[in-house]
Amino acid sequence: MIYMTQCATLCTTEIVDIDDIVHPQKVNVIMDTYKRAKSGISYPPHKAFDRVIKQDVIDYVLNNPVEGKTAFIFAAGSQGWGWNTGKYDRNPDAKLHSKCKIPFITLSNIYAGRIASIFHVADHVSTDASACASGIKVLMDMQHLFHLYGFDRVIVMAGEDATSIQTLEFFGEANAHIPLDSPRVPSAFDSENYGFHVGQGAALAVFEREHKGMAEPLCKFMGAYAASEDSTNPLGQRPDGNGYAKAVTGALEVAKVAPKDVKLVKAHGTGTKMNNLSERAALTSVLPEFIATAYKPSIGHTLSASGLMETGLLLNDLKRGIVPKILNRTEHDDVFLSYDASAPDKGPFMSLAAGMGNTYAAAIFSTEV
Repeated sequence: MIYMTQCATLCTTEIVDIDDIVHPQKVNVIMDTYKRAKSGISYPPHKAFDRVIKQDVIDYVLNNPVEGKTAFIFAAGSQGWGWNTGKYDRNPDAKLHSKCKIPFITLSNIYAGRIASIFHVADHVSTDASACASGIKVLMDMQHLFHLYGFDRVIVMAGEDATSIQTLEFFGEANAHIPLDSPRVPSAFDSENYGFHVGQGAALAVFEREHKGMAEPLCKFMGAYAASEDSTNPLGQRPDGNGYAKAVTGALEVAKVAPKDVKLVKAHGTGTKMNNLSERAALTSVLPEFIATAYKPSIGHTLSASGLMETGLLLNDLKRGIVPKILNRTEHDDVFLSYDASAPDKGPFMSLAAGMGNTYAAAIFSTEV
């Protein structure tokens, strides 16, 4: 059995200004390039990532070793921060910092190696570049390490390494990111309010087999699956939800869970018109009865961090006994919630993610531990 025992999250609303960063943190201050972005963003990205590497999580990992192997996976979005100004710290033992920004230093795999060393991980380090699907897609990789390669602990970190001028401009020109002067506000599965604001976030989670000294689990990990779909547009989605449906059914099969038993879904929920059609079609075709929530309307689209980070947010809400409504809904909806609902009885719940490049991922967890 695999358990999630630690989970630290960070999202845009928690990020504070850092005085020594020249790059604009309030990204709407540059009229042409950043006018469509709303959320404050820390730069370089690792300044946000570092804040989820809590000392108590480090102490837990170091003070409670497992008998077998430990791995670290960085669920990045694009594998490089190549637009940084080139600078080089000639001290080979120096820690990565904001003044050390030459491209080869800022590759995601270099950063992953740095974080792995904090946890004394020496058995396996890897990164992923599945765009906004990364935070859930890597859980399929994580389960392979447990089931096929005999690992006993896998630390997963999810964060977007490409919250750049280009990213913000792309989403704005694609009309996915809502302009500041729009009458619409972010929501999902809604006909009047649709789309998102780009946010920034990160998550760090520890997955492990039961062992002496293991912390009380936050949840049980049951299975994950990543899929694609036959589409001529790698930046789009099929309205019939084929990619989502394959990910959902794949995760159900791996987890050995019947569709009727999943009563709660954490949707990807970007709120774009196409994702509204695609995700709704997939879920309603596979799951007979469920309620769904989405966090992006309230925290922004945190890109590759979103799937794992939002799973952590949902776990916190379930502890309070609620499933939060999807913000800014204009229609009453008992499925894609327009109101706060009571949390279902303990049982499996599903977390979804999708990314550019025709990537879809689903993971199933259970609060029954």
